[in-house]
Amino acid sequence: MSAAQAHAAALTSGADFLLMTPGARPDGMGQAFSAVADDIDTLSFNPAGLGNILLPEIGYGHEDFLAGIGYDFVGAAVPLGASGVLGLGYLGLGTAPFNSTNSASTPSVSAQDTALIADWGMSFNSLQLGAGVEYIDEKLSTVEGTGFGFDFGALYRVTPRLTLAGSILNLGPGVQFSSLEPLPMVVNGGIAFTALENPSYRLTLAADASDEVTDATQRFSVGAEYWYQKTFALRAGYLADSQTEGFSAGAGVRYSFFQLDYAFEPYNNLGTVNRLSGIFRWDGPWIPGSELNAPQNVTVRQKDFQTMEIQWDKASGPVRTYEVMTRPLNGGNWTASQPVKGNVYDLKNYSPGTAYSVAVISLGDGGSRSYPSPESHFTTPDEKEALDLARQEGGGRPPQSVFNGLTAKVDSVGIELSWVVPRERGILGYNLYRKPPGGQAVKMTREPSQSNRVWLVNAPENLGCQWIVTSVVREQKERTIGTCVWYPTGGELAQLGKPPGRRLSAVAQPDREVFLAWDGESAATGYLLLCSPALDGVYEVLKVINTADTNLLMKAPGNQDAYSFIVVPVNSANEWYPRSQEATVTLSQSTP
Repeated sequence: MSAAQAHAAALTSGADFLLMTPGARPDGMGQAFSAVADDIDTLSFNPAGLGNILLPEIGYGHEDFLAGIGYDFVGAAVPLGASGVLGLGYLGLGTAPFNSTNSASTPSVSAQDTALIADWGMSFNSLQLGAGVEYIDEKLSTVEGTGFGFDFGALYRVTPRLTLAGSILNLGPGVQFSSLEPLPMVVNGGIAFTALENPSYRLTLAADASDEVTDATQRFSVGAEYWYQKTFALRAGYLADSQTEGFSAGAGVRYSFFQLDYAFEPYNNLGTVNRLSGIFRWDGPWIPGSELNAPQNVTVRQKDFQTMEIQWDKASGPVRTYEVMTRPLNGGNWTASQPVKGNVYDLKNYSPGTAYSVAVISLGDGGSRSYPSPESHFTTPDEKEALDLARQEGGGRPPQSVFNGLTAKVDSVGIELSWVVPRERGILGYNLYRKPPGGQAVKMTREPSQSNRVWLVNAPENLGCQWIVTSVVREQKERTIGTCVWYPTGGELAQLGKPPGRRLSAVAQPDREVFLAWDGESAATGYLLLCSPALDGVYEVLKVINTADTNLLMKAPGNQDAYSFIVVPVNSANEWYPRSQEATVTLSQSTP
């Protein structure tokens, strides 16, 4: 039921006044508030939203309608520390005395509907739960009815920007007059998404869908709220059900401990409605026992060619350290930092040219954690941008590569890494590791390489990385035999960025054979066949082809099921031409 219908029906049916919204902020958003739910107005939408309230607050709203009908709301939220948040509320809808007959001699009567609300909500990190009870009293002249209702709700924070909500409101037998009047039970679901967020402004989009079970009415609403400098707000919404629909708008202003909200609703039944409500918030220091405050105003800047600096405003209260969470927007998972003592964190282990989300969490004693801060977004520099930054820091000169038993260079295949074969017995092969700036060493070879010369063809993240090569002996023991830190020149970086145009196909044949065919090179007297037997992106020379033929039928090496191949043309002077594209074959998919 829309608010307009509730206004009209509240005095004639069972506790429909419970459907009226307590504050102007939700009304300005078209009543799409069940997943936003972060102030005292949540008492009428979702008790779980109380878990979003970190400090005490008091809300008040008053509304005058036609025919002397008035509506009042008073609510208070009291954080109880580890026990959650208690919400108390009063709803009152009444009329001035009126004559219900056509006779002037008939005494005037009045009507008054009242509800006393006690709700509880608590945060369990990403999940918030809430429940509540309401005592209902309705009077019309000398006729009075009472009853109880119950509310249940949940909020789930999928990401720091996305929240899902569900609630069941006004669940109970009804209000007892001479007969039992059912309560207006509502099953509601909602979603809220922070579309824009930075220290200057915040834009939230929300939507609700509800089923008012008692009178079989479905309602849909969407809304938006824009805050500027956390001081001025603009709101807009749209609400529709089976009987009415309409737009709404609103505004708000917040100064120190007080917030004033206004909503404009062009109702059909009762004419245009203008609403005002206010919220008083505790503006003093953190209160012992309440939840930790989340950090605010997370910003990111490029500190140097290999470091992103993340900074935030310190949260009030007994915060010991912070946890910085980052996630690439291309589908990666969240990664948490080690505890950070200050309010600055240097991010070094990142992928170049990648968009990231970042959020910060306050950490306290006993494992206590705050909500994540609002997400911020940033994009890391790609390889060329990072190289330009490195040159700027070096006075126009690129940083120097450092080789210690392991060398790196760019050729027509990709990045070539080579090392001297050590003088030790029983070597089974070599493993290659990549350690990005500030990150952990990651093993690149799934199986030990049999050659002391390998190529990397897909190398988008290798700028400024340390490379480590180890020898593998019996019992898989490893010993480091070489390291290097490699920075490409501008020409090498441009060469790596050129996509290969030479085509190569690989077709699985019976008996573990592979048929390869490729585009030839007119000046070539032979070809090099490179293979990655473990599909790890690390290639080594498999075969030297001393003919100008552009196809080959051969037995697959080793016992793997899948292989990747590359062909490189070579002329009589042993000069290499641009390589072919990669071709991958799976032997188990061969056809007889």
